[in-house]
Amino acid sequence: MGVDRPYRGDDAVWSHVMVWRREYVKGWWLIVGAAVATSVAAFAESELPAGVGAVLVAVVGATAGVASWRGSRLVEAPTERERGLVVAPRGRVPRVRDINDLSVVRVHGAGGDAFPAFIPRDKSGEIESALASHRFVLLVGDSTAGKSRAAFEALREKCPSHRLLIPDPESGESLAAAFETAESVQPSVIWLDDLERYLISGSALTNLIRNVIVGRPGVLVVATIRTHERARFRGIGASPVPEAAVFGLAHEIRLDRRWSAAELRRASKRTEDERIARAIDSSGTYGIAEFLAAGPRLLATWRDAHSPEGNHSRGAALVAAAADAFCAGWTTYVPVPVLRDLHEHHLLDLGGARARPEPWESALAWATKPIFATSSLLLPNHDCTGYRVFDYLPEAIDSERGNSGIAQPIWDTLIVHADAATCVDLGWAAQQRTQWDAATSAFRKAVDRGALMGAIGLAEISGNADRHPEAVDVLQTVLRSAPPDTAPDDLFELTLQLAWWTGQSGNLNRAVSLATEAYEGFLELHGRIHPATIRARRNLIRWTGHTGSTADALAMARELLDTGQTLWGPEHRQVLGLRFEVACWAEADGPQAAERAWRELNNDATRLLGDHHALTNDARWNLADWVSRNGDRETGLRLQREVIEGCAALYGADHPRTLTRTIQLAALLGLADRTEEALTTATAARDDCARVVGQNHELTHCAAYQLALWTALSGDTATAQAAFTRLLSVLPDSHPLAELCIRQTVEGPGSTTDYYLPPDW
Repeated sequence: MGVDRPYRGDDAVWSHVMVWRREYVKGWWLIVGAAVATSVAAFAESELPAGVGAVLVAVVGATAGVASWRGSRLVEAPTERERGLVVAPRGRVPRVRDINDLSVVRVHGAGGDAFPAFIPRDKSGEIESALASHRFVLLVGDSTAGKSRAAFEALREKCPSHRLLIPDPESGESLAAAFETAESVQPSVIWLDDLERYLISGSALTNLIRNVIVGRPGVLVVATIRTHERARFRGIGASPVPEAAVFGLAHEIRLDRRWSAAELRRASKRTEDERIARAIDSSGTYGIAEFLAAGPRLLATWRDAHSPEGNHSRGAALVAAAADAFCAGWTTYVPVPVLRDLHEHHLLDLGGARARPEPWESALAWATKPIFATSSLLLPNHDCTGYRVFDYLPEAIDSERGNSGIAQPIWDTLIVHADAATCVDLGWAAQQRTQWDAATSAFRKAVDRGALMGAIGLAEISGNADRHPEAVDVLQTVLRSAPPDTAPDDLFELTLQLAWWTGQSGNLNRAVSLATEAYEGFLELHGRIHPATIRARRNLIRWTGHTGSTADALAMARELLDTGQTLWGPEHRQVLGLRFEVACWAEADGPQAAERAWRELNNDATRLLGDHHALTNDARWNLADWVSRNGDRETGLRLQREVIEGCAALYGADHPRTLTRTIQLAALLGLADRTEEALTTATAARDDCARVVGQNHELTHCAAYQLALWTALSGDTATAQAAFTRLLSVLPDSHPLAELCIRQTVEGPGSTTDYYLPPDW
């Protein structure tokens, strides 16, 4: 049977109609039964001795009163439908096996009357195993990689009798209702397709899922998320996006967009469905699930509409505006007034009036018309006051934009319309794109309008630009001015970030004190196995080690690792992060122990997370350093080049992290007696740094120092002396690089090969 909830396109409409259900009927039976019992007792009183009759009436009256109260509560309680959950025709929560219309679980249509047959993916067995052994399973992959279909088919196979709870992503009450209902309706699975829709700033989702994992053995949480959204919530700087704590609870499985040879062979056997045959023919360009989801055809429809001959230039601008909003971090439905303002920017790019744009109403009707079965370019919310773009299109449209980024007028318009919480999301999206002006504006508005967590973003922008005191100041200011009713979690999170930037600014003892305060606060709130508590403990370990207490830091890190392994098992992503902390301080046991710890972590992270994962890349970076220190410079150089490739893939060729690793490569080349290569690499790094972050940035100075150092060691000491002198004239006296330059000028250029890089790990 299908579910009794209408839907438009691939998105459900969240109905609020009272229906008769089991609890409702039960409530009325209790009320009626209480009334009947009271009447019978009153009649019996007249037939019994006075004392006995009075006692009987009193007992029955009390019992009937409780029953009547419980019945009233059941009758008056909101139904699952009223709470925004999917219900079957009689008002009950459906079982997984009841779902025939896959649109309900947001599987995209494929341009036919029925959904294509499911082709088992290479990861299908892994997903099914994960459902049996993990409480929170998260599928990560590109848009239309087939995540929702693969996850749901695994549920059909392993959990057909589970009740399926699908909350409304626009309603915090509906999300809470799903988890509350799961307590009384077991076994059940909570379905969170496109997890980012539930991770709005300040979301309680992390605690809700943690409670399920800790104390609800009959409840599963299954979610999906796009790869770029997962990266956005991971964060790219010193601190992750606050809502990212939820990922520490998940067992993540990656699903590729392109199908493997084995998957294509399985698909080729389904000759009864010509749509699958066409998808196989296009598999060199598109993924099978991607093709079947009609994404490429919708993209072509949008492209065809651009020209005046396409008759839908305003519609094309409208779709582009909605895609921009999504890419900019506005992942909920975009209100119509915002789209009206946004689309004007794109319409101008298409030629304005010369593009002969159609009326607004016609553009909106065209963009929302189902073109392929239930798929349309824009999808409305339940009352058509807001729209979001079909989820294949944002990445595709964004890729066509290339490296130009989202135009500043688009950011300005979004920030003007956004509330404080949405501004936080816009800020993180802008920061990931290294569009610093937009990120700063979004975070600043968020803070000014009361979203204190925006201060974390402001601090990271300042800190990553080597303005550590500014980062400290913004966090201190927000903490001092925080209202009395500020959530303790937010206060301790802000304190934790203050600890980070205080340590980065060089005040290590103060950083340890602040990290201790945050750790003890989270410990009291959540206990020692909560993700926030563990993050705070890691921060405390980090600054303890930097104060010189490496043995203490190593002992604390090993203790924390034992806790994590007990909680999550040895191969969980969170446990790999705890192993990273152990490796940081393994040097307390000697250089060989440090190299061994990094090598083992690099191997396991590569196996479990892949080459181009942030943790893998950082582990490999540290391994390159220790391998070089321990004498194997050729292997160190090879690893360092792999690190630079990984950084470019993760963050972009011009990201400060990529530039930092390139500067370090110049140092390692020089130390390996490859002076000419060191000079070439240092020159390119200096030019790139000057172009990206400016002539007076710390990174540019570090690259210039490398160039001067290897110029000296190539024999041109006069040029090197002048370069060191120029650096001294622009560096603060207390800067570590200034101290090295003084030594080079006093003792002679090339007198030491020591070098400095800004710490960013």
